[in-house]
Amino acid sequence: MSDSEFLFDADSWEQKVYRNQHQIINDWLRSKETTGKSRRTLNEYSRTAKKFFHEEFSQLDPEDVEVRDIEKYLARLNQRELSQNTKRRYLESLSAFYSWALQRPRYESVTGNPAGVILEEIPKNVPERPDCATWENARKIVEAVEDPRNFTLTAVLAKTGCRAREACEIRMDDLLLDEGFIRLRKRKGGKQTVVPIDDELIELIEFYQVIRTDQGSGYLFESLKGGRMKRKQLRRHVRSAAVKAGVMRQGETRFHKKFTPHTFRTVFTTLMRNQGMSDHILKYIRGDSKSETMDIYTRVDRTQAREEYLDCIKKLDVHI
Repeated sequence: MSDSEFLFDADSWEQKVYRNQHQIINDWLRSKETTGKSRRTLNEYSRTAKKFFHEEFSQLDPEDVEVRDIEKYLARLNQRELSQNTKRRYLESLSAFYSWALQRPRYESVTGNPAGVILEEIPKNVPERPDCATWENARKIVEAVEDPRNFTLTAVLAKTGCRAREACEIRMDDLLLDEGFIRLRKRKGGKQTVVPIDDELIELIEFYQVIRTDQGSGYLFESLKGGRMKRKQLRRHVRSAAVKAGVMRQGETRFHKKFTPHTFRTVFTTLMRNQGMSDHILKYIRGDSKSETMDIYTRVDRTQAREEYLDCIKKLDVHI
């Protein structure tokens, strides 16, 4: 086995994929990388497998893991007072491995999915919609942002419902402003979609392009140190703007009272549903990973998506 700690190395921590002491785990990770699973997901898979097989049960081979071992693992997770959904994510990673191995006859020594058995017994908690997740609050927060880069970025979040990572990774050549679209390259599940935007957002982006300092990274929203802006920076700026706008208190930790970059996604989804957007159009724009989406290369579908979007989206009525 290679001495390298990583099966797939990268500059960003969340893109690194850890090598495992068990070759079957590495085969699984390579297979998922080949079939298009995102590096972020592979990072989570590999960290969970490393923790389980290198630290928690270092004497066990994958084929020897039993349901009782997963129960012991869950008990240790309970001692760490992790949330229900966090514990589910760990077990989902292990279950994904066993499901993959069971479908490949060459790994005949793997005869069951012990993680899947326990996973079925752990209910998923669906958090309630945050109290502050309203369009008016989103508008106030965008308006409270002073820096032109952060202002434009939060406007993109509010008016597209995209994930923070997707917004931070928008490149200059992803701007299809003449057509009224933005390309989001790395969506959840490895997809790429072209999402509609309205004239208000087009004008904000065009103005930002005029005043921005190009550091040559190719990203629309660049870090002062070079490269794309990081999500940690974005979270800090949104939190500061939310406090300044009076939407939340300084140091707020309660879920239903916090406004984060992801809250923009909740606000956008609620607005589109209330405005009557078709469910399949909304799923397409949101980039939902577990739903069938329209062909992004079909002009009619993109046009239909933009028509419905323009009928439903509201104005922020803000200016840089």
